[in-house]
Amino acid sequence: MKACERLLLKIESQEKFVEEFKRILLELGLTLKEFSEISGIPYSTLYKVIQGKDFRVSTLIKILKTIRSFEKDENIDTIAIIAARPALNKITTRKIGINGKSYLIKEYPANSLEECIVAAVRAEREGVKGIVCAPIVSATIEKIVNVPVAVIIPEKDAFMKALEIIAKKINE
Repeated sequence: MKACERLLLKIESQEKFVEEFKRILLELGLTLKEFSEISGIPYSTLYKVIQGKDFRVSTLIKILKTIRSFEKDENIDTIAIIAARPALNKITTRKIGINGKSYLIKEYPANSLEECIVAAVRAEREGVKGIVCAPIVSATIEKIVNVPVAVIIPEKDAFMKALEIIAKKINE
């Protein structure tokens, strides 16, 4: 049964609706904030929904349309990006087009080598078609997953900016 249908079946009870909505967010791998950004529903409104407060029919319609848009995307290949949260926060879209083909982007936050490896295994189990990660973990990840792995290589400007920041800190 599709997520939209499951959610509508739970509408008879706020508690069941909230529980199902939370489950769907987990399935989609989205935080409430991310769902807010994608759906255009203010975060404060979604927070009220999650708290079991009354909300407008127009909010329900937007929630269902957003969930339905992900259901339509089920046949689109997904690419995992494994990185620290600050780097992932720079990603502004969940869907990209490359050479005429659409891809969904799924973020996997990780702050250590171990977390990167766990995220890669999880991503593969969740059916991603490829993984983008930092060079320091790419060789290890390539050995344990059976999907293509690409490396994020910072531009020269990123290195120069980091060098300027550290030089400034040294001289303070």
